[in-house]
Amino acid sequence: MNILAPIIACATCLPSQSTDIARASNMAILFMVAVVFSMFGVLLFVMLNFARKQRAHQELAS
Repeated sequence: MNILAPIIACATCLPSQSTDIARASNMAILFMVAVVFSMFGVLLFVMLNFARKQRAHQELAS
């Protein structure tokens, strides 16, 4: 986790890597990033699904 520490939080939010609070805040930030990326993934899937169904509908209509 030492590689991600500078990326995850600044020195103001992250006083020491060895404290439980620092580890908890790192995990909370990673969890929030994972939630955001999963929501983007779901949105992309829905958009591609709609596009595929629209294309199939247009081919049927013509």
